Amino acid sequence: MRWIAGPVALVVLWLGVWLGLTGFTRFDPVAGTNTRPVADRGVARVTDCTSRGPVSRHGFGTWWICRADVEWEDGTTARVTAEPGQLTPSDEGAEVPVVQRGEGKVRGGSGNAPVYRADYEPSVVLGIGSVLGGLAAGGIGALAVVGAAASRRKKAQERDY
Repeated sequence: MRWIAGPVALVVLWLGVWLGLTGFTRFDPVAGTNTRPVADRGVARVTDCTSRGPVSRHGFGTWWICRADVEWEDGTTARVTAEPGQLTPSDEGAEVPVVQRGEGKVRGGSGNAPVYRADYEPSVVLGIGSVLGGLAAGGIGALAVVGAAASRRKKAQERDY
């Protein structure tokens, strides 16, 4: 029974780190450091989506990458690929307000500057906090598992005397 504490502790630690990295990906701290103002605003109509995950270059978890037709405020239209997780298949048939950040910057081979939901706010604090919180929770959980195993072993040794 003693040998199982190590692997269980590693699984608990891994789960904490996995949750932290998922939060990091969700809050996109890199986008949160973008000091450029919103380049354009518009309304998106989702045309199709593909799923990525549970582990991909976009992070941990299942991420939807959707293409949409966007009508920008200036009246122009464009087919764009939104940033991962910003639009989902449930947005199909709806008009979703979007913004374009980082004018002129093309990310991930999408062919367009990053497009986000208008109500999405990336956060450096929440992104880094997620990683640190996940690491702390996983570490504390792993220590609890190892501590419980050590306590059982000590009690067993005391009974043998």
